[in-house]
Amino acid sequence: MNVSSLTKHRFFPAAVGAVVTAFWGLALWAMPSGESWANTSYDYLFRFSARAVTNKVVLVLMDNAARAEYRQAAGQPWDRRLHAQLLNKLTEDKCPLVVFDVFFEEPGEAETDRALAAAIQHHGRVVLGAQIDESMYHGSGIVKVQPIYKPFLEPAAGWGIARLDEQPVRRHWPFPAPQPSYQSLAWAAASRTGTPLGDEPTKQWLRYYGQRLEWAAMSYHFALSNTPGYFRDKLVFVGNKPATPAPGDEPDEFRTPYTRWTGEYVGGVEILATEFLNLLNGDWLRRPAWWLECLTLLLTGVLLGGGLTSARPLAAGLLVLGVMSVGTVAGLSWSYFTNYWFPWLVIVGGQAPLALVWALGCRWREATASRYQVAAEPFGKGAYGDVFLARDKKSREWVALKKVYRAKFDDGAPYEREFKGVARYLPVSSQHPGLLRVYALDRDEREGHFYYIMELGDAQSPGWETNPATFKPRDLASARDRAEGNRLPALECVRIGVALAEALHFLHQRDLIHRDIKPTNILFVRGQPKLADVGLVAEATATGPVTQVGTPPYMPPWPEPHGTRQADIYSLGMVLYEISTGQAPGAGAVTSIPTCLVGDSPFMRLNDIFCKACDPDLEQRYHSVAELLADLRALQSPRGQEAPTERT
Repeated sequence: MNVSSLTKHRFFPAAVGAVVTAFWGLALWAMPSGESWANTSYDYLFRFSARAVTNKVVLVLMDNAARAEYRQAAGQPWDRRLHAQLLNKLTEDKCPLVVFDVFFEEPGEAETDRALAAAIQHHGRVVLGAQIDESMYHGSGIVKVQPIYKPFLEPAAGWGIARLDEQPVRRHWPFPAPQPSYQSLAWAAASRTGTPLGDEPTKQWLRYYGQRLEWAAMSYHFALSNTPGYFRDKLVFVGNKPATPAPGDEPDEFRTPYTRWTGEYVGGVEILATEFLNLLNGDWLRRPAWWLECLTLLLTGVLLGGGLTSARPLAAGLLVLGVMSVGTVAGLSWSYFTNYWFPWLVIVGGQAPLALVWALGCRWREATASRYQVAAEPFGKGAYGDVFLARDKKSREWVALKKVYRAKFDDGAPYEREFKGVARYLPVSSQHPGLLRVYALDRDEREGHFYYIMELGDAQSPGWETNPATFKPRDLASARDRAEGNRLPALECVRIGVALAEALHFLHQRDLIHRDIKPTNILFVRGQPKLADVGLVAEATATGPVTQVGTPPYMPPWPEPHGTRQADIYSLGMVLYEISTGQAPGAGAVTSIPTCLVGDSPFMRLNDIFCKACDPDLEQRYHSVAELLADLRALQSPRGQEAPTERT
């Protein structure tokens, strides 16, 4: 089966849709730019629900109220006597574990340090936090721990690195964990509870337990004055709370998935407590094996991209809404009821919309092609394509449908040039009455052509509707041929010139040039002359070599470059010369005037205009269509039709 036959197969759009949708999903999954899709999938796992925990955890926070109560400066180490008092209180209450997200690296007042060391030893189950040398860690991954003050380290039950490595925080540190030479503070604390953690490094994602979190949190000064026995059987974390919820105020503040909606930052101790609970309960989040995720995206891409092409637009839209709803619920539920999560937004927000766009595009192409009943034989033939009569099956309105065939070109460049010309012209075609309106443009690669649908010109003879095969469009060439002496009256030429100059001026203002103005490319629609055959329309500001396209008799003589505004002016001047004199166009022919027209005042003034428009000297020619239009409009006035002054 050759390529042409393959593209004509009825399953070809479905196959392409399946491949494109599957590839898009894999690209979003694998490419660095698609990481935001996975991150957003993760964040939204906690937007609507979060798993509850029953562990008794209390956060003792060094917050604004406690700072004010104890007169502690924000950002400065706290008085260690307060920590000793807190530990003594927790020991009396038989608190089973205390975790300090506080760094004790330097010695303080000797008596105070002895009191704190004694309190740590007396409690017996205190885990201390350490930090690392940032100058060595960033960019190298080398972890050098800043040592904890030895009098505190020796009586402690353990220590771990209190670090969070990203904003917002989504993963346990280190990632994967554990690392043989160091461990996190949360890991060290969980191991002291007797929880089996394993030695195999595992990629762990945080499971958050709700926006308001599942623990009690109290200000430091309330902890010291709390009811005796309150902390019995409670796991206590001690740490900082940001002075303000605004970012950048303090180093110990972090974004969580909830920051997307609340804008609030939290202290690191809250996230460390979350990591601790994840480890304690074994409910941190995992992702499936990479090959399983790839296989899932391949299957969803094939089912969505291939399946939707056979559905009607409304059904396809409803199916995609259903897939997006089910995919969202499934993604959230899977992480809630299991310990796995998947970047579900790649399917819900990436593959499903793309599959719908592809399906609707396929349907639109089919609808565009089948919406019109196209005549079997063309009424117009050109060098590159044919023009057919077509009738809207619903409105019964007649239109013209032009097919431009790839096979008529020696290579693909001119074919693409024609397509791009129509594409440039289409958006502006409805914005001026002097432009032939184009309704739609599309390709049919299976048939090897592109086509566009445009308004139908007037017919040369009435009554053609009963026998469409007799239709012939009324263009400027046919209007001239039917006129006496094969020329139109001067004032009619002026009227036509004004209409065409207005349309051309409109194109030039939008940096577009026509490049093929000639009588056969000017159609009458309800008596209004319009510029048509727009395949050569190009950008006037385009740089590079000018493509030598157009119809030679209406193109300025060599060596003047073609494809310019000045060349369009020359072509329009030559058209005015031809229809007003009946003479054939050509270089230098503007000086040949029928003797019967000499002395005709309107014609002689028009003669001055088209002679200036076709002047081989660019300096003598009109510099813009606006100048040409002004002279034509002046000729329409009664004074403009008087005897001309002598030309110099």
